[in-house]
Amino acid sequence: MSDIEYLEKKRMEVLEAIKPICEVHNIKEYDYVVKETGQSETLILNGVKIGCSSNSISAIIDEVIGYLFIERWCHHRYLGTFSTQSQNVIKRYWL
Repeated sequence: MSDIEYLEKKRMEVLEAIKPICEVHNIKEYDYVVKETGQSETLILNGVKIGCSSNSISAIIDEVIGYLFIERWCHHRYLGTFSTQSQNVIKRYWL
C-alpha cells in the first residue's frame, strides 16, 4: 500500500470515528484533509483548522474534544487565573 493509499484510508477512518461526535454536537462542517504529498494532515471543524500530521485516530478525537471544550464550554465560562494559558495549550495546533 502506498503512502497516499494509506492516508486516504486513514482519512476515511478518521471521518467515520468523528462523525458521531460531530453530529451530536451539531458540527455540520467537518473534514480531514490530507495533502497529496502526505506531508500535511489537517482536521477542519466549522472552519477551524487543526494540524494533525502523523496523529493517531485517538489523538485526532482528542483534538475534537479540545475544540468542543474551547468553543462550547469555555465560551460561557471562566477557567480561572490560568484561563489564557490553558486555552493556548489546547489550541497549540490550531492553524
